[in-house]
Amino acid sequence: MSASSTPIERDRHMLAIGHQCSQSTCNLVDFLPFKCQHCSLQFCGEHFLPQRHSCPKYDEFQHNRVAPDCPLCGEPVAIPPGEDPNIRMERHLSQECTVMTGKTKQSKTPRCARAMCNKVLYAPIKCDKCKLEFCPTHRFPATHNCSSIGSTSKPALPKPIVRSNIPKPSVSASQVAQAGKNAIASAKESMAAAKASTTSAAKAASLPGPFNKTDRRGKQERESQRKAMQERARKGLLSEQEKVILAELEAERVSRGRGNSGNGKECIVM
Repeated sequence: MSASSTPIERDRHMLAIGHQCSQSTCNLVDFLPFKCQHCSLQFCGEHFLPQRHSCPKYDEFQHNRVAPDCPLCGEPVAIPPGEDPNIRMERHLSQECTVMTGKTKQSKTPRCARAMCNKVLYAPIKCDKCKLEFCPTHRFPATHNCSSIGSTSKPALPKPIVRSNIPKPSVSASQVAQAGKNAIASAKESMAAAKASTTSAAKAASLPGPFNKTDRRGKQERESQRKAMQERARKGLLSEQEKVILAELEAERVSRGRGNSGNGKECIVM
């Protein structure tokens, strides 16, 4: 703008930047005017609302609908455009109102099917096996006790062996008698061997010279055997055959003591 321009020209340029308010009682020039979305006219910041400039294309019932609450159940009743609110409310009372119809309120929001969870599902996850919806925490079959897990067949455990069903080996009376005879024969053989050893030891004792050393060693061995068998006899661990051997050793000891007393000497074990 040049310096020679007049104030009228300067005002004309300023009016080209802004826009005059379309309200007849205002006519204010606004540099940032608002455009009405119904009538497409431009208004100032004070008259841009449809109620402030009495917009002829604004329908209060169509653009500012409010769902009134039911006086019985308290639920909001949505009224479609073009329908009488009284008719819509009567239909709600006769078909949808829980107080008048006695119906329970059905929640349309999905919830987790896991027991004791009941969490609201904004992104439900369906199980591929039981076809139910769960939250991310219980989405796996193991976490929501899926019915498909219980239906799977478990491997059969081996049955325990009952001992009463096992057949016992039958033993005849002849086998028992033969076993008794074998035990008696073995006992007789052991007694004969003990007598032979006692006789040989007595003969060796009667021999002079170096046989006396062998007799002493044999006496020491028999004495240690006798003491060991006495200790076992006190504990009740001797068998029938060992009891016979112990009795023979005791008899030999008694007879040896009597012979030594007649000679006036006592056997000294070296």
